[in-house]
Amino acid sequence: MVILEVKGDSEDFIPTFSNLDKKGQIFKDISKVIQNLKKDKKVGVHLQRSKVPKYYIRKHDYNAYFKVSLPENWRLIYGIISIHREKCALIMEVFNHDDYNKRFGFKKK
Repeated sequence: MVILEVKGDSEDFIPTFSNLDKKGQIFKDISKVIQNLKKDKKVGVHLQRSKVPKYYIRKHDYNAYFKVSLPENWRLIYGIISIHREKCALIMEVFNHDDYNKRFGFKKK
């Protein structure tokens, strides 16, 4: 079995994830995403690079970006990078729908 290295962004992911209720559904679902990524299973929807906020590209510049929908309209964004056949996943951010809309530049109707 392949074990993929999975990291979390120390500014945008770790603080939010650490403050979640450990018995809550969002925490459990994020933990499941992490376990699937470690097994090199893609989770969520691939984002076209043109739709990825420049914030992520400037900060991380990964090969591919993905969005995972979580309960209560939360979203998780992660990236995959491959260098010399070595792959790594970075969970960039997890946030509620309003913060997700702000990060991706979506306006309220």
